[in-house]
Amino acid sequence: MKILLIEDLVSKRERIKASIVEILGDHYTDQVITFADDSTKAIREIYTNQFDLVIFDMFLPDVIGVGHERDCSQELIDAFSKSKNYQSESIALTQYDLSEVEDIQLFNLSGITLVKYDDSNNWSTALKLKIEKIGQKVNCDFIIFCALPKERQAYVHTDSQLGEKKNIFGMDCQYITIGDYNGFIIKPPLMGLVNMAITSSKAIEYFQPKIVAMSGICAGVKGESNFLDIIVARTCWEYQTGKWKDGVFKQEPYQAELSRSLQTDLIQSSESQATIDYVRNGLFDSELKDMKIRVSPLSSGSAVIADEEFMKEIGLQHRKMAGVEMEMYSLYEAAAQSLSQPLYFGAKSVVDLGDNSKGDLYHENGTIISARYVTLMIKQQLEKNL
Repeated sequence: MKILLIEDLVSKRERIKASIVEILGDHYTDQVITFADDSTKAIREIYTNQFDLVIFDMFLPDVIGVGHERDCSQELIDAFSKSKNYQSESIALTQYDLSEVEDIQLFNLSGITLVKYDDSNNWSTALKLKIEKIGQKVNCDFIIFCALPKERQAYVHTDSQLGEKKNIFGMDCQYITIGDYNGFIIKPPLMGLVNMAITSSKAIEYFQPKIVAMSGICAGVKGESNFLDIIVARTCWEYQTGKWKDGVFKQEPYQAELSRSLQTDLIQSSESQATIDYVRNGLFDSELKDMKIRVSPLSSGSAVIADEEFMKEIGLQHRKMAGVEMEMYSLYEAAAQSLSQPLYFGAKSVVDLGDNSKGDLYHENGTIISARYVTLMIKQQLEKNL
């Protein structure tokens, strides 16, 4: 558990800390609480780090030891509402009567519980309820999205541990553990961009994961990818956007991209022989001998494509496009637009070339190698960033 305690008055701060120590008991360590004793430090912590609980004070100096206390509630609430902590538990402890607080509506609208701090134990009881509520939340370090049941089933062939399936807020979730990290594999009700957009947006906002990913299968582009290559979408867009005019479709694709830092890590992983050996271990399709992990452009659309000419038409949108699939752009946009700002990436294996010879010959091994790659990259990123 991580708690941000914003308070400049030493006696009050120590009393709040003592209450937290008592509530947490043996679960308390010195790393639980981060202290901020001025507004500058508080706002920096709110924007920089993610906390399970934020405890606000309303009156603070801008910089400790310089100037007088002033009402900083507007700045603190603005920072909280716009940061990755916007859905964290929060409480403001004030020594003023609540009837005297002019901007009480600001706290209410931001979901911050306002409680009077005095010699009674009421504030401590409210604090205990907040901490207990945190303990009831589902621990979710990551989420993996799969559009098909067989894509999710492929995780049986990884080093992860699969748990039971649950209906959580209408979402088809399955527990999964990768090393020391816990998460879900979530399958939308149907394939396609719309269902993935709704499900991924809902899941990211509810679970607040640190990283989200997608695995599965896709169509490759001749000359840019081969059967059972893994395509990691460096750039992703929806090929269906644009305008029909005078019988001609004028394309207007909008692109989403990997973060530069994650892109660098994934490119380096694609060049690792150890990574390639891991994902194809125990699989014997001849195409796996020369398989590559390609961090390349990939396009999304809600239709299954089995037409070589249409694949060429989509390819005009990016000369280095390596694959086409049906959901990834929605995941990239959902993650990019979320205030929680999780890392995100998608990796799908090539099982056909989008022409009339489309079949399911490579589906089983394709789902396995993409699942193995995703679990490996999630583990590496969580170990690096936590």
